[in-house]
Amino acid sequence: MPKSYSDQEKEYIIRRLKDEAMNCMSVYGIRRTTVDELVRRVRIPKGTFYLFYDTKEQLLFEALMEFHEKIETQLLQRVERMSGREPEVEAITDLLMDFFRQADEAPVIRLMNSGELEILARKLPQDELAAHFSEDAGMAETVIARLFPGMEGEAEKAAEQFGDAFRTVFAAMIYGHEGGMTGNTDSLRLLLRGLVLQLFELYDSRKTNRDAELK
Repeated sequence: MPKSYSDQEKEYIIRRLKDEAMNCMSVYGIRRTTVDELVRRVRIPKGTFYLFYDTKEQLLFEALMEFHEKIETQLLQRVERMSGREPEVEAITDLLMDFFRQADEAPVIRLMNSGELEILARKLPQDELAAHFSEDAGMAETVIARLFPGMEGEAEKAAEQFGDAFRTVFAAMIYGHEGGMTGNTDSLRLLLRGLVLQLFELYDSRKTNRDAELK
């Protein structure tokens, strides 16, 4: 086994490990995905795996975050196309529905349950998890600022107020297959639309206050 790799080789191995991590999680879930299976698929010695990752959980988390970022990028691209317009309840609800459905339809999300994610979280450094939640908050702030013109200075507060609520709906969607929630898109839309309407109430209130200050 070579003791060092070129930058190109390192990039290739990491890419293959992440790809196979997603494939394995889709088939086996988090708990039954093993380092032995990953290195067999990538065709590298087991020792090579530990040159790149200290634990299996570290790789799985990175692969999941990369998938998460890909979906977020697609969401932001759609948000950018809507930015600058007067916001509309149905248009924003449609946007969020598409985002939630896209995530829900991914095999790796549909085959994971909350227990597995909790196990993964317990085995990760807390600073990594904190950084992820901080990025999520920043994402929510950016979306709100883009969709609701004039709320740029208040988007952070709005993101704090509504971020947890949207994450709760997202978690319920992912883990609610047995209860039938995800099979009922009308229920999901109703929950999302309710949150969007509350965002509009906040937006309208802020807009009224700003208009009053200008008079």
